Amino acid sequence: MLRWTTLVMVAFVMMMGYVFWDIVSPLSTSLKLPVEEGGMAWTSSEYGFFAGSYSIFNIFLLMLFWGGIILDKMGIRFTGVLATGMMLAGALVCYYGIRYVSPESYTELRMTLFGLIPSPVKWQVLVASVGFGLFGVGCDITGITVSKVVTKWFTGHELASAMGIQVAMARLGTASAISLSPVIALSYGISMPVMVGAVLLGIGFVCFIVYTFMDKRYDDRLSMAQQSAKAVKTASCTAASTDDDSFSFRDFKKVLHNKGFWMMAILCVFFYSSIRPFLKFTTDLLINKYGIQPVTAGWITSILPYGTIILTPLFGNIYDRIGRGATLMLIGCIITTCCHFCFMLPIINTTWFASVLMVLLGVSFSLVPSAMWPSVPKIVPLKQLGTAYSIIYFVQNIGLMLVPMLVGNIIGAYTSADGKADFTVPMLVFAGFGLASVVVAIMLRKLDNREHYGLEQANIIKKNADEAA
Repeated sequence: MLRWTTLVMVAFVMMMGYVFWDIVSPLSTSLKLPVEEGGMAWTSSEYGFFAGSYSIFNIFLLMLFWGGIILDKMGIRFTGVLATGMMLAGALVCYYGIRYVSPESYTELRMTLFGLIPSPVKWQVLVASVGFGLFGVGCDITGITVSKVVTKWFTGHELASAMGIQVAMARLGTASAISLSPVIALSYGISMPVMVGAVLLGIGFVCFIVYTFMDKRYDDRLSMAQQSAKAVKTASCTAASTDDDSFSFRDFKKVLHNKGFWMMAILCVFFYSSIRPFLKFTTDLLINKYGIQPVTAGWITSILPYGTIILTPLFGNIYDRIGRGATLMLIGCIITTCCHFCFMLPIINTTWFASVLMVLLGVSFSLVPSAMWPSVPKIVPLKQLGTAYSIIYFVQNIGLMLVPMLVGNIIGAYTSADGKADFTVPMLVFAGFGLASVVVAIMLRKLDNREHYGLEQANIIKKNADEAA
């Protein structure tokens, strides 16, 4: 019971992070409206820069590498409090930028990433992006920390199911933000959803502080159990997290030489580049291609994350009991690619068709993460897990930064004088990343057959064997 209570608590913290991550996504059309009409007069390029700024510090300052090292060296409690505090601070800076900085003042930027970052750019966009980038550092390090928390408490138990529930709660945060943010903005203004997200992050920060006391008691109990030789065998699997928290750069080198790890990291960046940035532009897509109103577009977009709330734990349970993790990832990547190609084609431009595609994307967005994240501990030892997750998140962030910027510029280039955008080329970009993920998933499955990582094996076989013994 204590394991599941812990899971819900840390998953709630992560859920609040995902609320803020997607709180602005359904407001993209409103942000681009003229100031006199209640908008901020952002361009598509400026919005793309803001969406991609989530990852900018993680990449250029190597914050995820440092975060992984801090996690393995300093432990879960210190790292978690630091990361959740950074999320909150970044959210407050982002709110300040959107609420109090004028959208009519501009500044020139020397570094434009080969034209992906607009220059001149609004001071409002720049300040909000700095805040969103700081939030991104905290959010990803929190994600690494929570993944290690779940691994620590559930190794030898229902690990995939636990990670599935954690991912499902994160998707609930995404769904809530996408569906409710336009409603809040319609009643109280564009900045109010951002303020609500910051308040929720404050609650999450307090929750993680409460968790640290639970974690300290848990470690103390394990330490006492180890004093008895009889208890060592029983506690060894779970206690490994306490013994293995010592980090060395030799472990870092071992991670970098792990072929299976790199295959998983590349799969992660391609798959998430085809989904997460897509959510930043889905509302625009539905409004421009299908003629749907902004609030309704937000609700249709939320079909994707809402569907994952039930499906992710379900697929995680299947992985726990039946296995086939590599196969589940491959199927999810295929579904994603097919859906993006269907969005690209100029056929059946009706609301029901868009809704069906969002449902299918929800299935794929459940299949891949429910198998991907529990598979990492099968490839990487626990003492290297924080470092491994940090490198995966770093590689993932390259896509999460560059793809929104690229797509934002493409949308701007394919927007007519009357403000209507053609999404054919942007959807081709997303479909291309989906197809790349399919290729890598096939390669990962073949590598698993050769290296015997156990990705196709059930997670609770070892548990049942121990009980039988």
